[in-house]
Formats: sequence, structure tokens, C-alpha cells
Amino acid sequence: MKRLTYFVAIIALIYSGYWAAGAFALKNGMQSQLTQMTDEGWAVAYDTLKTRGFPSRFDTTVTDLNVTTPDQSTSYAASMLQVLALSYRPNNAIIAFPPEQWLTLDGLPILIESAGLRASVSANANTSLSLDQVSAEAQSLSFALGQGQLSALSDLLVAARESSAAPYTYDAYFTATDVVWPSLILGQLPIDGGLPQTISNVTFDAGITLDRALDRHTLPNWQSDPGQLRGMNLRAFSINWGPFEISGNGSFSVDETGTPDGTITLTLNDWQGLLDVVQSTGMLPAQYQFMAQSMGQTLSQGEKTMVLPITVQNGNLSVGPLPLGPSPKF
Repeated sequence: MKRLTYFVAIIALIYSGYWAAGAFALKNGMQSQLTQMTDEGWAVAYDTLKTRGFPSRFDTTVTDLNVTTPDQSTSYAASMLQVLALSYRPNNAIIAFPPEQWLTLDGLPILIESAGLRASVSANANTSLSLDQVSAEAQSLSFALGQGQLSALSDLLVAARESSAAPYTYDAYFTATDVVWPSLILGQLPIDGGLPQTISNVTFDAGITLDRALDRHTLPNWQSDPGQLRGMNLRAFSINWGPFEISGNGSFSVDETGTPDGTITLTLNDWQGLLDVVQSTGMLPAQYQFMAQSMGQTLSQGEKTMVLPITVQNGNLSVGPLPLGPSPKF
């Protein structure tokens, strides 16, 4: 019996040492990450940083966090963030966000309000902690300026995972319901023409190729060396707005100059109906209505559904057979 007691005591002592070492390493790793950001010119401030959860968890809480980019154009603040991990899987964590967060973009303060906003992050077991997969979900999420709501959505799910299709490629997925148009756009939309103020559903599914892996160095170096998009394989994209649905798929690559090459094909289920709504609200000036109608008939070949290929080739952008000029850069 004494031997069993000694054995249990030794195991408990070893595990306690493991937990203490793991908690120290996790806390030290977070502090090192914040220090690295500071060394890159970021302004990082927080009140407390503590790890609890013995014996089965590493629960790290940072309070009164405030982070500002080196050029001071963007800042983020939260009263509290929690990083929750099981002690035997410290490279898999859940990040819990508070109901209110503050984001400042070019001096414009935005209040982010959410219900149930959480992110799950899994890193590969290497020194750079490269991203394996990440997902975030929320029951509701809204963005507001001082004068009122900017936009909102419900049932949010965002996910990305490392793909084996090609180096530095990530499968990305986004879906949300009841998406409220930003207020600046809402005032310009033909809501009085019978269209609702919200998009009932948005879905995006794609493989995205970058020029490097996403890892612990990505955020600290974001402003000085943000990296570059190398291509996208758009498997599915859809927007449902009232009676109208826009869907799309296709792919393109991006060269070292940021010039894309490829085709994304959009499909509109009722182009004539949407054009009628736009015309009825006066959004389309009378002098352009005949031209818009003629273009619609040409591009749809007289059908209700319009299939619209958007092509970039040799630096030039075209929609269907119509050239539009130089392509945008990424």
C-alpha cells in the first residue's frame, strides 16, 4: 500500500511539474509574442496576464488589452481575452472574446458587439507554430459607429485550414445569415423597390494560395511585410437577397507584380427583375436604361438567367465580351 501511495505521489508530483512548466511556457510564449510585436513597432499594453486551470487546463486571461499598429492607423482594444487549452493539447486553443470590442481604422472608432463569439485555433507542432486550422463562430455580430449601426450579421461561421493541394494553400469558408448592408450603402440601395434590408444568406468557399505560411510571425510583421496573394480557386460563392441569387466559381493566379490571370464566372438568376427594381427606384439614370437593357439581353442571350464570366488576361479586365480596361492589382 505504501508503494502505491508513493507511486501516486510521484506521478502527481511529475504531473504538477509538467503543468507548471506548461503554464509558464504558455504565458512566456504569449509575452514573447507581444514583445516581438513591440520590437516591430507595435504599441502593446495590458493590465494583467495570468494562467490558471490546474490540473487539466491552461486558461490564460489578459485584461485591458490595447494594441496599435506601427503607423498608428489601426488599433484594437478589449477589456478581456481568454485563451483556453487542454493541458495535454496546448497547441489547440479556444479564444473567447468579450461582448464588446473596439476597433479604430484611420481614426474612425468602431464598436464591435457580439454574442457567443469564439475562435478555435490549432497550430502545427513546429518552432514557427504554423497554422493548421482556425475557425470562428458567433450567434450575432454587429459593427457600429458613434452615430449608429454600421452593419450586422447572424449565425457567423468563418473557417480556414491548411490544404495539401499546394504549398501555402488554405481552404477558406465563410457563411452568415441576415447580413445587414452597411448604412453608407443601405441609403443607396433600392429598398423601396421591394428588396429587404438584409441579405438572407452569404456563402464563400475557396482555396487561397499565399506566398508564405501563416504562423506566429505573420501578425507582428503584418505592416512591414504583409505577404502576397498567389491565387484563388473559388469553389462556390453565393448571395441570396430577396428573390435574387448571385452565385459564382472559377479561379485565378497572381504573379509577382500582383497582376491576376484567370476567370471568375458569376450567375444571376433573374437579371431582368433586378434591373427593373433598380430602374423603378431611379438609381439608374434614364439615359443609361436602354444601354443597360441591351447589354443585359446580349450577355444573357435572351435568357432569364445571366452567366457572366469576368476574365483577366495579359493585364486586361473584361466582362463577357466587353473589355473594361486594365485589371486591378493585388
